[in-house]
Amino acid sequence: MTAVLPARPSAAERRAAPSLAAAVRDLDRRRARSRQRMIGASELGECRRRAAYRVARRRPTNTRTGLQAFLGTELHRGVLRALRRQYGGLTEVGLKGEQVRGRCDWWHTPVVEDLKTTSRFGFERVLTRGVPAKHWFQVAVYAWLLRTGQVRDRRLPAGTGQEVDGLRLRYLSRDSGEDVVFEADHDPALTAEAILWLTDVYATVEEEGVDAVPRDGFGPGVDTMCDWCPFLDLCWGPPVDPETEGDVSRQSRLTVTDQDYVEAVHDYDAWRAAENEARRHKEYARERLRGRSGPAEDLHCEWSGGGLRTQVDKEAAVERLAELGEVVPTRRIRSPQTIRVTRNGTGHD
Repeated sequence: MTAVLPARPSAAERRAAPSLAAAVRDLDRRRARSRQRMIGASELGECRRRAAYRVARRRPTNTRTGLQAFLGTELHRGVLRALRRQYGGLTEVGLKGEQVRGRCDWWHTPVVEDLKTTSRFGFERVLTRGVPAKHWFQVAVYAWLLRTGQVRDRRLPAGTGQEVDGLRLRYLSRDSGEDVVFEADHDPALTAEAILWLTDVYATVEEEGVDAVPRDGFGPGVDTMCDWCPFLDLCWGPPVDPETEGDVSRQSRLTVTDQDYVEAVHDYDAWRAAENEARRHKEYARERLRGRSGPAEDLHCEWSGGGLRTQVDKEAAVERLAELGEVVPTRRIRSPQTIRVTRNGTGHD
């Protein structure tokens, strides 16, 4: 399955885009005044606070290893090995510049490719929501490092620019083996955007400190980027202790003052309204699509489900057990907490 991005921007749009040369010069100046650590291209566009911890050399507080991570790594290596044997090119190409470093999964002249092995949920998310900007940042920076000869690999001469005209991202579902490929032309403006993102992180760490760098995730239990972050406890604090803190969350520690509380209530109300309105629009579009399926320019629509299936009739089962004189099996569970935000009545003068 292949999905190709729309045509490249016009000349006028490219002239209005960020300047790669200016972005690199600004980043050089930032790094020259500090001893901050260089980060990897794979972390560009992820979370600014996480990147800040990296450049400030903070020690990770949450490291996870195990069989799943091992299997994912081995699958990744095996797929790259198969691609190299079948089509040639170089895999796992070491790259390192003055600003950022990385390891390009596959360079098959003139295209750089990054392979992402993912769960079925992650694969479906890419199909429905598209490629995250952070992944385009990653391959764009790989292309820039190769084109400018910023390599650290015995197979390539340092200082010699390589031919790179295209970017490719391949997503492979670990569950089904299905893959989807997204392609785009090399675009210096995209690299400039990634470098500017990193420059902003360096500047904030240097001038205001790590804690001044904004979080891009909404915390554990809400954002998976936080659930799996190696700096989770450093960023959001240790897990909640119900005995000493009560029924709260890590995020609720941010609600300190009365004004914090008022802002959180109004945020909830605003996003609830936006969610309801978005649901109305989505359901309206869904009804307009009934009876239709197939390609729609860069998207594809298909229906699934709707068949008959057998399930337990719980009410009838309870009645039958009572008729037989049997005790109905039960268990104690905690009901989910609900929140209700309403408007206060206002009087007229």
